[in-house]
Amino acid sequence: MPKETFNLPEYFALHSYLSALLCGAFVLLPRSTPWFLGDEAIQSSSTDRPEYAFLTPLTARPLITMVWDISGMLLCMSWWGSIMRRWSQVSTKRTAVTVANEEEMTKRSNRDRQMLNRIGECASATAAGSALLFVLITTLGAPLDSNHLHTALLSIHIAILTVWPTVHALGIPSIYDSGTYARFRMTRLFCEFRPETPLERALVYPVIGTLVGAWCGAVPIPLDWDRPWQSYPLTPTVASILGFIAGGFVSWLHSALIDTADEVLLQQKQKQSLDAAVTKKKKKAMKRT
Repeated sequence: MPKETFNLPEYFALHSYLSALLCGAFVLLPRSTPWFLGDEAIQSSSTDRPEYAFLTPLTARPLITMVWDISGMLLCMSWWGSIMRRWSQVSTKRTAVTVANEEEMTKRSNRDRQMLNRIGECASATAAGSALLFVLITTLGAPLDSNHLHTALLSIHIAILTVWPTVHALGIPSIYDSGTYARFRMTRLFCEFRPETPLERALVYPVIGTLVGAWCGAVPIPLDWDRPWQSYPLTPTVASILGFIAGGFVSWLHSALIDTADEVLLQQKQKQSLDAAVTKKKKKAMKRT
């Protein structure tokens, strides 16, 4: 298994920053709609029970809100995927002293080409994941005769949160990958749910949190409260974002606990070996006397 460099304190700080970006993108971007449409948002239902003015730009036009949301999620996940890919790189120490300029230019062009190829893989995998999620969401109870665009936008939203950073970090598995570990890594992670490293936990737990959050977020929709914020698919969208955030922090906590336990075990072994060495010296001293 390749050794991965993963800085837990840095991950906690960056995931906290990402959490603020995700929440800010969903809450703030739809407020830009009047600049383009030129009209103010009006409460969509239950006008006899006014909602908070803060929520009206989000709930008045669910489709436009989802378009803004997908734009913000795509930007955030593109940045987050590049961070996760950097952490997934194998740590190697190079002993070469100097490299010719032509070789450097070749390496840079290769890196740029690999980056573009990886972005293409992310886009194609996210599109395929959106199609699968559309079928899954429809199977789980989304309207069959209406709101198809709502379901499609929700599928794209969830796919961006789950598929994009994973493919950006690990790539799409191929039969040409060297070793069975690389070929079946996705199967182990997302079919068996057996992450083995902090990086893998940071990829798997947010995916689980997103899916569970979206499923739980659908609960308020059929309730007969007739509130604007119950408009489909706003509640699954918000809950999926919160689930992604929670999954990231759970992965950090799990990895931190494992590191702490390993450090305690290492200290215990060092203490035992030190005690054994002291005891051995004492026995030798007693034999001499």
